[in-house]
Amino acid sequence: MDWLSMIGDTIYTIAGMGWKMLWALVLGFAISGAVQAFVPKHRMARVMGGDSPASLARAGFFGAISSSCSYAAAAMSRSVFLRGAHITAAIAFMIAATNLVIELGFVLWSLMGWQFVVAEFAGGIVLITIMALLMKSFGPFRGFERLREAESDQADQGEDDTVPSLFSLEGWRMAASRFAMDWSMIWKDIVIGIVVAGTVVVWVPQSFWQAVFLSSGDHVSWLQMIENALVGPLVAVFSFVCSVGNVPMAAALFNGGISFGGALAFIYGDLIVIPMLLVYRQYYGTRLALQLGAILYVAMVLTGFLIDVIFTLGGWAPQATATTVGSMTFFELDYTFWLNLLFIGVGLGLWRLSKQAKAPAHCCHHH
Repeated sequence: MDWLSMIGDTIYTIAGMGWKMLWALVLGFAISGAVQAFVPKHRMARVMGGDSPASLARAGFFGAISSSCSYAAAAMSRSVFLRGAHITAAIAFMIAATNLVIELGFVLWSLMGWQFVVAEFAGGIVLITIMALLMKSFGPFRGFERLREAESDQADQGEDDTVPSLFSLEGWRMAASRFAMDWSMIWKDIVIGIVVAGTVVVWVPQSFWQAVFLSSGDHVSWLQMIENALVGPLVAVFSFVCSVGNVPMAAALFNGGISFGGALAFIYGDLIVIPMLLVYRQYYGTRLALQLGAILYVAMVLTGFLIDVIFTLGGWAPQATATTVGSMTFFELDYTFWLNLLFIGVGLGLWRLSKQAKAPAHCCHHH
């Protein structure tokens, strides 16, 4: 394959991946924006004051309906922590806000199949559970409590807790504003993820990934499961791709040889990419940031491996397609085409409506 042909295949693959996930992104962000506008968040800390299973379940629920951007999730997690939420519940909120959001499920379905959707959400619950157990055993609670005492007076207490009517125009303007804000916060990550994934698919030979992930064909050994669960989040750390933007890269890695659980661990790794670790350092200090990063990493590895074992033993784990670049088909008159036309219109309408929102609606969710 000559250079010109490879460049053409790269551009085609990048555009095709973007096209396949476009409707899912618009739908997911639209739902997320509506939830953010019509569901109150100011009282979250009042029901997340402990690390009991019930408190963690509420934290997971509020996180799942609150955000889709890793950076915004980290900011909101810190905010509810400073307002009185238990640190374990605040971290559970952050995990759910990134890995249990509906738009992630749509994108996974469109690019990787229903098995990844089920595994992602089941694994998200497992991830929160393992994180909570690790925090109970090794968590630096005293350090976080000292931090809260020192910084609680600086917490943002100005968020308006008034929830608009579901049938009010102003409420939908606020929802549209959240929709636009989420796009403005995350579009770079999505573009980077698609570009990196498309480039990897075309330029990195299959043999390289097979060597990295110990892939030897259709059969996945126990050694590969363990190694891939360990390596998956580390690949994510240096990919710099956060949130939904890492799904195309995960799809490329899965077709390149990484195991089912390794791909899941990679997707969960968006919470420990280098930019996120720097955010934790800014919020909590170097020592607490490193401890938090280590706990999250161990939880991701264990979750990826456990989900891989369960799905493999149950016969539900999908097989990589190993589709060659030249045989990829993205643009057809299928359901994707019509859904994209529909949701392009919806997205443009929400974007226009967002311009009519009052100024405070643009700053009360992302800090």
